[in-house]
Amino acid sequence: MRVLIADDDRAFAEYLSALVWACGHEVTAAVTAGGLAALQSFREHQPDLLLLDVMMPQFNGFTVCQQILSRNPEARIILMSGLVAAEYPNITASGALAFIRKPFTFHEFESLLNSTALECSMAA
Repeated sequence: MRVLIADDDRAFAEYLSALVWACGHEVTAAVTAGGLAALQSFREHQPDLLLLDVMMPQFNGFTVCQQILSRNPEARIILMSGLVAAEYPNITASGALAFIRKPFTFHEFESLLNSTALECSMAA
């Protein structure tokens, strides 16, 4: 599965890249410049999955999610945040495939990635 990472924390984006590779998937890019850059990179790379931080400059993750899904309803997006709880209304209304709260364990992340990869393969 081809994964795009969008998180304005460069160190965390690098960490996520290592986790994605460790789970046996490909990282198409790791975007750390904010929401606008995430939108542009999504259009350029057309990944199978976008790992998207909620709190980013320029456009937050909710705006990015809305913009992508309005153009590509089949896009798979997992929202991530250490500041927003899963019960936050915008999480459920975002249209994202899933939400994972930071910090998370490798096993939580691997399970979420593998279930998403399985869904991608079934849809293909």
